[in-house]
Order: sequence, then C-alpha cells, then structure tokens
Amino acid sequence: MKLLNEENITKNQVDTIEQFKVLAYLKKCLSIDEFTLYLINRFTIKVVDKNKEQAYFKYNSKTKSVDFYERNIKNKERER
Repeated sequence: MKLLNEENITKNQVDTIEQFKVLAYLKKCLSIDEFTLYLINRFTIKVVDKNKEQAYFKYNSKTKSVDFYERNIKNKERER
C-alpha cells in the first residue's frame, strides 16, 4: 500500500493506467483534498476521510468503469 501525497495527486503520479483512471474519477466526483489516498493494487485506490471511514474504488476493465466498495475486496477479486 502506497500513500499518495499532494504532489502525486496533482501530477497524477500513479503506477498504472487503471489507477490513473480511478484517480481521474475521484478528482471529478470528490473534493479529494479532504481525503487521504492509497494505492492498493494496480486497479484499486483506497480513500480515507477525516473520520477514518474507508472506501475502495476499483477500475473494472470489463465495463470500463470505476466501482465503489465499502470494504476491501478479496485478493482474487482485486486482480480481475
């Protein structure tokens, strides 16, 4: 798990195209300055708010969309 700092977020510095697409989605839909972001795997970004509530956003390569999960998903499902 890798923490994204403000510069990483501003410059879209992530490791994969899928993470880039998730980050672009988060920038469009959320005020991400209010959250802490972590790279979980090549498809998933974890979002933590000031109350320590967590959410996971995963790029779905089949539907070409970003899916939301309230809990971390199993390792086998993550890689799909």
